[in-house]
Amino acid sequence: MKITIIGTVNKDLILPFRNTPIESFGGIFYDISILSQLLSEEDEIIPVAYLGEDVAGTIRAVLQKLPNVNLEGLTEVPQKNHKVILEYTSPVRRREKSLFPFPPLEWNQVKSFLDADMIIVNMISGWDITEKTMKKISHKVRDKLYLDIHYLVMDVDNLGRRNPYRPKSVESWLRSARFVQMNETEYKILAEENRNVVDFFQEYFEADQTLFVTRGAKGAITLYRRDGMVANKETPAYPLKKVVDTTGCGDAFGAGFVVEFLRSGDVNKSVEYAQLVAAANALLRGTNEMHRLTETMEMIKKMTRAEQP
Repeated sequence: MKITIIGTVNKDLILPFRNTPIESFGGIFYDISILSQLLSEEDEIIPVAYLGEDVAGTIRAVLQKLPNVNLEGLTEVPQKNHKVILEYTSPVRRREKSLFPFPPLEWNQVKSFLDADMIIVNMISGWDITEKTMKKISHKVRDKLYLDIHYLVMDVDNLGRRNPYRPKSVESWLRSARFVQMNETEYKILAEENRNVVDFFQEYFEADQTLFVTRGAKGAITLYRRDGMVANKETPAYPLKKVVDTTGCGDAFGAGFVVEFLRSGDVNKSVEYAQLVAAANALLRGTNEMHRLTETMEMIKKMTRAEQP
């Protein structure tokens, strides 16, 4: 199994709600770390991203210890690494600042890594790639393309503060991938006049696409067309008594879905697995504790079985 991840590696400073600060690598570092735990040593993970010269050596040293990560898609640039400050004002709501932004990845940097079983484009900064590059990727591998909308819907001011923003080319982005993921906040920014998720899906998505709207503790909604009708399925979240850190849960969901879908080809089963991976991520502090992911997933499953009547 080979999975390519296109996006940005962040230096994260996380200020959890009523908890101690966390410093860790973030952005697609979540995808890489999670996939490495879920896949075997024979599988291959190819991150495509820039690395700032201040952390490139450290990141490479960490990733070289993971037997299934291929570092050929990483490019060092002469600047500080993209830094993100995440300040949580509630367990799930946060303010974000983006500092030392990278330029968008160019088509020539990604085209060599599209020969994979699945390609994840994770819009960590919102400008990770341009619309033009996304169209080229879509033209080549749309049927194997998973898009996490993420901060495509966030603008940035001259102080690095992120604010809601609806790009003019919404339709082009939404129709570019077979699988599209967004959280509830991102959905509300994009949906605008649409009354509900079904109306939104009917207006913006094509017959071969699947949309996931993740909603934290309220679970995920999956939308797709069947026999000309829009199917709307809700998958509950795993109940957690105490959440440690929700940063990266969307990345965990996407990584979990892709792994299980490549194994089984079953969308609903893959969403359930994605929810389990996201729940485990919420019990870990940043990517620093990702080595505990699979044991945490087993703990959650055991607790869930014990609580069932």
